[in-house]
Order: sequence, then C-alpha cells, then structure tokens
Amino acid sequence: MGFFSLFSSKKEVQNRRASDRIINYDSFFDRDFFSSIVDNSTNMMLYFMHGNGWAGANKTFFETMDYDNIKEFQEKNESVRDLFLSESEEIFTESDKSWLDYIKKHHPSGYRVTIMQKNNEIMVVDAKCHAFSNHGDFYVLELQDVTALHEANIKTKEVEKLKTKFLANIGHEFRTPMNGILGFIELLNNTNLDKQQREYLNMINHSSKNLMTNIETLLDLSQLQGGRLELSPRDFNILPDMERLAANFCRAGMEKGIKVLTFIDPKLPQELYSDAKKITQIMFSLTQNAIKFTPRGGKVIIEVKLLKRQKNGDCSIGFGVRDTGKGISSEQIAKINEPFTSGSQADERLGVGLSLSHGLVKLLGSELRIQSQENQGTYVNFVLDFKASKGQNYKMMPKKKVKVLLLDQTKVDEANFLTIYLRSFAIDVVKSNQLDENVYEGIDALYIVANQDDSSWMLELGTYTKKTPIMLLLDDGVKLQTKLTHIVDEVIRKPLLPSVVAKHLYSINGHNANEISRKELNIKKEVNALVVEDNMINQRLIQILLQGYNISVTTASNGVEAVHHCSKNKFDIIFMDIDMPEKNGIEATKEIKESMNINKLTPVVALTAMAMEGDKEMLIESGLDDYMPKPLTREKLENTLNKYLKVTA
Repeated sequence: MGFFSLFSSKKEVQNRRASDRIINYDSFFDRDFFSSIVDNSTNMMLYFMHGNGWAGANKTFFETMDYDNIKEFQEKNESVRDLFLSESEEIFTESDKSWLDYIKKHHPSGYRVTIMQKNNEIMVVDAKCHAFSNHGDFYVLELQDVTALHEANIKTKEVEKLKTKFLANIGHEFRTPMNGILGFIELLNNTNLDKQQREYLNMINHSSKNLMTNIETLLDLSQLQGGRLELSPRDFNILPDMERLAANFCRAGMEKGIKVLTFIDPKLPQELYSDAKKITQIMFSLTQNAIKFTPRGGKVIIEVKLLKRQKNGDCSIGFGVRDTGKGISSEQIAKINEPFTSGSQADERLGVGLSLSHGLVKLLGSELRIQSQENQGTYVNFVLDFKASKGQNYKMMPKKKVKVLLLDQTKVDEANFLTIYLRSFAIDVVKSNQLDENVYEGIDALYIVANQDDSSWMLELGTYTKKTPIMLLLDDGVKLQTKLTHIVDEVIRKPLLPSVVAKHLYSINGHNANEISRKELNIKKEVNALVVEDNMINQRLIQILLQGYNISVTTASNGVEAVHHCSKNKFDIIFMDIDMPEKNGIEATKEIKESMNINKLTPVVALTAMAMEGDKEMLIESGLDDYMPKPLTREKLENTLNKYLKVTA
C-alpha cells in the first residue's frame, strides 16, 4: 500500500486521478518513503490500528527503548502505558484506543509521562496522539523528549523560590531599620525644635519616606513580573486616602515651584471594597512621576471623580494625573513593560513607578491609558469599577447660589477649581470677572479670587453696598491683610480639598461638620501591653508610643521571654515580632494561645517587617489575630488600639 493510500479514502484517490493537474501520489510515495520520513524523526513514534493493536514503531523508538522489533514490544507489554513510570494525571480507560482518544481530545498539546530508557536513564516525554479515522482508526502516538525543558522548568521554579525568599529578606532588612528611623522622626517632630532644626528634620523625613516608597515599588514590581503579586481587598474609604496623597504632593510641588491642583470628588462613596493600598500606590507613582518631569513653573492636576453610581451601589471612579512636563514618546510608551531594559526608558520618564502602575491597574481589572505629546505634557488615567459601594462622605448644599469673581488673571486655574468644588456640593455657581454695581445681584455669597496686594479691586468693592458674605481664596499660611478684614467675612485656603470646602460650607451655613477628622484616643485605665521585639530601637519606639496612651508596657526580646511573661501576667494586647532568635513569633503565639488560659483570648498582633504578598494571610492562618507591617505609623497603631481596646473619643 502506498503512503497516500494509507491516509485517503478510495473515492478521494479516484478524484485526484481524474485531474491531470494532480500528481499520482501513489506512484511517488510508497511504504519505504513513509518509513524513511518517520525513521528520521527525532521523536519516538508508535502506530496503532483499531482491531490490530500496535502495528509498528519508528527507528528512534527502538534505539531509545530496549526492543528489537514491535513483536517483542507486544510480547512484553499488555498496554503502551506499561512503559510509563508516571503520568500527569490518573486516567482510567479500558483499552489503549480509549486512552489514545482521551489524550487526543483533552491533551492536544501533549500529555506528560516519564519512561525508563534502555540505558536506565529517566526520560520526560510529551505524548501526542494523531488519529486518521478514514483508515480503520489508524493512530500515531508521538513521544517527544522534553527532559531538558522539564529540568529547566524545575530549575526556574527553584530560582523563583530563592528569588522570593531573597526579596523577603531584603524587604525585612530594610523595613526593620526604617521603622526606627521614621518612628523616632515622628517623635522628635513633636518636641521643641527651632525653625532650622524642624526644616532639617522635615528633609530627613521626606527623604526617608521616599526611600521606603522606592524600596516597596521595586519589591512589588519584582513580584508582579514573577506573577506573585495578588490583591488584598478590604472595605475602605478612598476619599481620605486621596486627600492625604494630594495634600502631600501640593507641598512637594510648592517646594519645586510647580502648581499642583487637585479635585477629589466629595460625592465619592464612603465605603468601597478593593485593594486600597494598591490604588494609592498607583496614584502616588503617577503623581510623583508627573512632578519629577514637570519643570519649574509647570502644572500638575490630580483628579479622582465619581463617573457613575447605580442604585445597587455599583459605581465607576476615574483616576487621572495630568502634567505640563516634557511628555513621553510613543517608543517609550511601547516599552512600559520593560522597566529594566537598557536605554532611555529605563532611567528617564518610564521608571519602575510607571511600569508598576501599569501592572497594578491591570491586576485591578482595568487599563492604564497614556496620552502624551512631547514637550507639551502627559495625561495618565484609569477607571475602576466597584461593586455595592455604601454611603457618601458629605452632605450636599442645594438651593444655594454663589458667584466666583476672578480679579487676577494669573489665578484662572484656582478660580476654575474653586468653581468645580462648589458645584460638586450641588451649589449653583456663576462665574464672572466683572466687578460692578451688580456684583451681589441674585447670589447668597461672593467668592473672590484676587491678589491682596492689588488695592484697586478693594477700593471699588468698598463703594458698593455689601449684601452678601464675602469669601477670599488664599494660599496656605498666607494671612489676610488688615485692610481687608472689614470686607472679607471668611478665608478659604488652598490646597482645595473636599474636607476643606466641606468645613467651610458647613461653617457659613450653620451645619455640623461631618468631615473626617482625627480623634484623640482615650484608652481605658490600667491597660497592659506586651511588646515582643528583638530589635532594641524598635522595641523602645513602640514602648514610647504606647506609653503616650497611658498603656503600661512590658517588653521581651524573643519568643522564650514572651512565653515566660505570659505564664505569669495577664495582658490586654500583645505586639509580636515574628523573625526572632530562640523562638519565633509564630511558635510563641501558638504556645501562648494553646497552653496559657490567662492570655488565651488576648489579641496577638504581628508587628513585623514581613510585608510580601501572602505574609499577612500566612500569619493569620498561623494563629495571630492581626497584622501591622513595618514601618509602624501612629495611624496604624491607633487603628489597632481602637479595634481591640475600649476607646472613647
């Protein structure tokens, strides 16, 4: 039988012969030709025919396995699966045919097995089935040697494990000293310092926080590229997070001579469910990048807008950062996934921050959009969808009509953003740059954006009978000049933020302010805490912080000491370091929880430099009640104290 006849029906052969344009393949391809093709293949091949069983094999198979011919193979094996030392899954089939049908259907790219060669070496093989049902169910089982690939994959996984461990160690080694540096900077900042000392301390604080942010960005990017970074969703309020970020960058922009304008939508929901840390991290990286590449005299705009919200709480929020910097070329944008590639994109506009943001946005289920023109500016934005959001941060102020009067053309942006904020509280706003006798007509309040040093507008305004309250927009820290005190009723200060505008509106309209504010914590009397920390600087830091809330603190330097203290004393809360000599925090916690009734229900909070993805979940599963990653901040500590101790405001 010729080669082509083996795979074609009689009718197909007749049709081919009927056309003089088709070569008669039967006359060219015979059994010898077919054998020479398959015998030269580097992959082993066996041939199976339904009803006849295994009918043959190629030269590579016989050279690799300990058989002289197919007959010997048939005599020594009831099934081809007798050759396999292991298979990628347990498949229960009645015959070799049904097994071949299964792997053809479910594993077309290869079914992984291991076999023993005649030299007694293990070979890893991908088995693929090729079926030709027109010829009485003829099958070719192809066995491809993938041993080298398999070993490379194992080695890659081992390298990834080592890489993860290395990154965890690096993160731990950085976080531990940074916890002490940042903590004592905060404590020192609350002491009596002169102006120069406070300036130097603020510079140290700013540099330390930037260093910590850069370290975390590099660690997260490495995890992201290794496929190890995951979301850690929780309920959170996005508005105060974005306010803090915007306020910090307004100060940073002022230091560099850049105008930073922000709009954080007051209508943002009070409760969302997502990974708050990663959203803040993205906005931090985008804004930091924008300020870095915007020259003095330029402008950066931060926007967080509620785009839509349905009755069931589902909503979409838009995040964006716009700048007037040097822009990003299309070639650089195309390499956003290559932060460590040599070339300008690695060390200019496309630093690791923008690459990390791109990956984090994708992880959150969205897409980072970049619109840029070289030497004109860049707009980077993304939209996130949230399910079942709850509440609203601020009450609206409808049925109010005000005028925003611009009398200084260098402050157009400030006037526009003041208008946007007022309108976001449902206030009807009229914009004007005309100062005349109709200035008070039909409004409840007048907002003036002007230069205090320009006396002309003050003199003219003084000639008109005052009919409404007058507000003046001023920079933070700038005092209202004495000559204006009889004209201006209230000052509203930049940076314009939802809490600033809300507090102002509630004040002039006689409402109780419901903006988010930091509450003083009053811990119940006679609270005892155990601090377990092997680093003496960090141990002293948390001891001082807790004593500031009138908490009695006992310290331990390792897990053995912690267990000893818990066997004799009752504690209201335990702060437990994890990586310690003699007995680590996990072992100490288990012993305290399992064998000591007096502290069995005491909350044990991990205070640790372990901050890689999955560390929190691992620690909670290991028996700890909560988790505070280093560096420790007063906000993190107060949230924990508020959660586990009786607190009054």
